[in-house]
Amino acid sequence: MTFFRRLPFFLLFAAYFFSCSSRLEGTTVLASGDGFVRAVAITFDDGPHEKLTPPLLDLLDTLGVKASFFLVGSMAEKNPELVRTIRSRGHTVANHSHTHRSCLSLSGEELEVDIRECSAVLEGITSSPVRFFRPPGGKFDRKTVDSVRKNGMKLVLWDINSRDYTGVSPSFIADRVVRKAVPGSILLFHSGVKATIDALPEIVSRLRKNGFEFVTLDEMFSAYVASEPFLLPAAKDLFIIM
Repeated sequence: MTFFRRLPFFLLFAAYFFSCSSRLEGTTVLASGDGFVRAVAITFDDGPHEKLTPPLLDLLDTLGVKASFFLVGSMAEKNPELVRTIRSRGHTVANHSHTHRSCLSLSGEELEVDIRECSAVLEGITSSPVRFFRPPGGKFDRKTVDSVRKNGMKLVLWDINSRDYTGVSPSFIADRVVRKAVPGSILLFHSGVKATIDALPEIVSRLRKNGFEFVTLDEMFSAYVASEPFLLPAAKDLFIIM
């Protein structure tokens, strides 16, 4: 009898669960993950860097953290073994354009080529499909959204900018990120910044004490989600500058 009394609740939950999953499937622009799961995704832009990415990877291994790397295709071509290492250590490899030119400055055809070339390079190196794209500088418009969708990817931004690229100290980076982190947060860092490497142990330690787990974007946006992530409207002429 208890089961039948609870049946309406289970049916309602199932309907909500699958409707949210289907909405995610049709969404192109994402800025954070599931707000009901106490997990965050660490992401790094602008790599791979020949000198700083290896120690960053070693540190992530030591910390027991998997992250996501948005790589520039032209840089990946010069460091294919480093790209393979990123992937082999369990991190997500994602598209950050081939030339790192602003999506707003490119024509539709140029943008299409830029995105496809980067994915082709990364997939050729890792033998794995590329699921995510992040526009250089976070700047995008309608043609960017259309091109990303056409190429079968999700455009992933962030809800917490560490501002590590501005020359701030490791303690500033750590305090800013820990203070702002909420369930489902996507954290923006850059793999070519020494201060970021220095800040990560404190960030990871403090967030773990606050009950957070660390996931890759592949895990955060896996085949199903418990609730709908924060979505940005892909409106005409929309662009973001962070």
